[in-house]
Amino acid sequence: MRIFGITLLSSLAILTSGSGLAQEASDVPRERETRYVTDLIFTPIRTGPGGDYRIINKGLPSGTEVNFFGTTEDGVWAEVETRGGTRGYLRAQYLQKDIPRANQLNAVEAELAASQERVATIQQNLDEAMEQLSSSDSDMSSTAVALAETRAELAEIKRISANAIQLDQLTKQLTGKLEDASARNDLLKLENARLEDRVANKQRLEGVLSLLAGIAVALLIPRLTIKRRRNDGWR
Repeated sequence: MRIFGITLLSSLAILTSGSGLAQEASDVPRERETRYVTDLIFTPIRTGPGGDYRIINKGLPSGTEVNFFGTTEDGVWAEVETRGGTRGYLRAQYLQKDIPRANQLNAVEAELAASQERVATIQQNLDEAMEQLSSSDSDMSSTAVALAETRAELAEIKRISANAIQLDQLTKQLTGKLEDASARNDLLKLENARLEDRVANKQRLEGVLSLLAGIAVALLIPRLTIKRRRNDGWR
């Protein structure tokens, strides 16, 4: 019985001290900061700074962003608030200032996916330009070679970008390649417009020549007819 009484008194003392810390932490206003649940952790939120307090959130997964208001005096428990408005305490060791690696990787993968979509769009435009070049003048042969090289470079970037370890470096390289491909595509559009102007000018010139030829024929036929009549009358 004596041991049970000592244990009971110890438990009451722990609860009393924990309640005092919670009251002290709640009374002092604190500025809000952003923290993240660390990697490979699924930690609960409690109503107070201690393992005996009631759990109000069964567990936050790794990478969850929370509002951080500070820690208890012993630095063991941290007061936080979720984006959904749940406010309580969890162990401070499960929080970090930096974005977890998993979140960073997801962000880089999303950016890479968007970059790959842009590459696919540019490659489609390049393929269409190649089809147009196949029926263009022989002066476009050098531009077609440049386009083929660009498409090969884009294909190589897409193949290498499948390696998640090189996502950061490839994103920067991909941006430069996309800008270069866009510039070459603009050059192709200008060259195609120049060729279309040449064809249009040639067609207009042929039309003018045909019109002049028709006028000349129309002027010569009456003269030939009059001359023939005069010759027939003279005989």
